[in-house]
Formats: sequence, C-alpha cells, structure tokens
Amino acid sequence: MAGGADLGEPLFVPPFEGYQGGGRLSELRRFWTMTNDKRGVVVGIDGSDAAQGAFAHAAWEAHRRGCVLRLVHAQRVPLPVPAPYALIPIIPDQSELDQATRAATELLADYRARAQVAFPELRVECEVVTDSPAGALVAASADAQLVVVGSRGLGGFTGLLLGSVSAQLAAHSRSPVIVVRPPEDRGNLGVGPLHTPVVVGVGGVPESEAALAFAFDEASARGAPLIATYAWWMLPPNNLGPTGPRHYDLAEAEDEARRMLAEAVAGWSEQYPDVEVTLRPEHSLNPAVGLLELSRKAGLLVVSRHGGNVLSRLLFASVGDIAVREAECPVAVVPENADQT
Repeated sequence: MAGGADLGEPLFVPPFEGYQGGGRLSELRRFWTMTNDKRGVVVGIDGSDAAQGAFAHAAWEAHRRGCVLRLVHAQRVPLPVPAPYALIPIIPDQSELDQATRAATELLADYRARAQVAFPELRVECEVVTDSPAGALVAASADAQLVVVGSRGLGGFTGLLLGSVSAQLAAHSRSPVIVVRPPEDRGNLGVGPLHTPVVVGVGGVPESEAALAFAFDEASARGAPLIATYAWWMLPPNNLGPTGPRHYDLAEAEDEARRMLAEAVAGWSEQYPDVEVTLRPEHSLNPAVGLLELSRKAGLLVVSRHGGNVLSRLLFASVGDIAVREAECPVAVVPENADQT
C-alpha cells in the first residue's frame, strides 16, 4: 500500500493484471483472493476464552473478505539438554510430543467444524506449528490479510502473559493485527460486530494512511460510524513558548487540528460515502488517554504502527502498546506500510 499519497487525495493502488473494478479496498481484496488463496485471515487458537472471541471475530472477517480462515496453534518443543549442562541428559519424550500434536489437531478440527457450520462456504485451514506463539503468528502474518489474536492465552500459549503474544505480534506483524479485548469477550460466532463506532487515531499524513484505509473499510463492513481523532500537544514551530492564552490561541489550534483531520479523511470519505465521519481534535499531553476513553463505547480502536526509527517506536510504545493492554474494545494495529489489498 503506497504511503505517500497527497494530502486529502484518494490513495492510488495500482490495479492487478486482469482487474477491471473500482479502487475500493473491498473490491481489490475480492479480486486478490480469487487469484491468490494464500492471503487469508490468521487466528491464534489455544482453547482459551480469549481465543474463542478471536476465533469468532476472525471467522466473520474471513467470511466478509471472501478469503481462507487459517487456524494456527503453536506448541513449544523442549530442546534436548545434553551433559554436562544437565546432571542427567534431558531428551524430549517423543510419545508426549505426538500426543500433544494429536490433541492440537483435534482442537483445530473442532474449531474448523464450528466455523463451517456458522459460515458453510468458508474455507478453513489448520496449522499446528512448532514455534513460540508470537513467532508462529508473526511468521504467518507475512502472507496474511489480517491476524487476529486474543489478549490472553492458555494451552499453546501457556505461561505467556499479555504482552508476550499480543504486544509482540502488534509490534512485529507484517499485516494488520486485531487484538480482541476485553479478555473475557468470547464473541458470537456467525454474527458480525455491533454497529458501534470505529475509532481511528490519526497521527499525520501520510503516516496514518494505512490506518485510515483499514478503519474506513471496517466501518463500512460493520455499518458503523467512524470517529477520527487527533491529539496535539506540541506548539507549532512559529509559536514556541509558554502555552498560556497570551502566547497560544487554543481555539485557533483546535481549528487547525480539525482542518488537518478533515484533509486526512477527505479522500477516504469519497470512497466510502456510506460511512458517517466525526472529527475529534483534542489538546492532550498523552494521546492514549483520549483513545482509551473513546474505546469505552467503540466497537474497534484502530492505531497506526509507524516505521523503524527510535522516536516512532517510543510513540507506539506509549500509544499503541497502551491501547493493546488497556482498551475496552478490540484494537487494530496497522503497520504504516501494510499491504491491505
């Protein structure tokens, strides 16, 4: 997905060979999935309550996108510890490993059957992977449209607390990630999300283009309104100094922030005229505070993960990471250079 589109203009996506449709992501995605079955929706499965919610959400996403649903279970294999590093050489019991693999295979087969009852035309693939849970899902993200994961795990995710899987995946995934929150949300298999607002945090253009594209597509699919919010706290370069009223006009700053938001969403509003958009500029030292407040009544919170410099990583840690840990609704983390076709 190109990140350098001009401010306010619809993002240009080069058409695939043979494609004659329009420019909306949903149309491009349908064409892509007819010609490339590998780009599916991946979900981490371990049998926990949190995985139930992730599974229900991922099944709906795969169904509405017309792509394959990939159920992934990760299991660790203890490495052999030879002498002299162990008093007695430790060798993994192959029978126990085979038993764990059979149990994981049966678990995924049960999930597959449930998905196909809810969505009879849905194609479902099952993968038992020998890897860490975060490593398995990051690897699967390389050719996925979306990865969905619960915010807590058991079974194949034993011993890994929040932050070990969901936060690592959000920080390193090649594709957009949805972390289903709150942890006790078991979802409703076969039923789409409620029509509650999709909230997207806008940090600038073109840095937020991928997040805006994802947010508009989700809002349109859900039949939900979209709230675009931008929190500013630094003074413009030509107004350096104290933030008192004699030095800084907050009303004027809010108008400027609203203008920036309007320009950022303008092109996407043209492509998604069915999505009702509300602009929410906020003056705040911590953008995460406003996002967490909005998440209380939202159906999805969308944040962007920017490039690889130190400042962007710190900003993600202070906003995206907090959202993944504390938001009261599912959180989508969209890499700045995400390919969402």
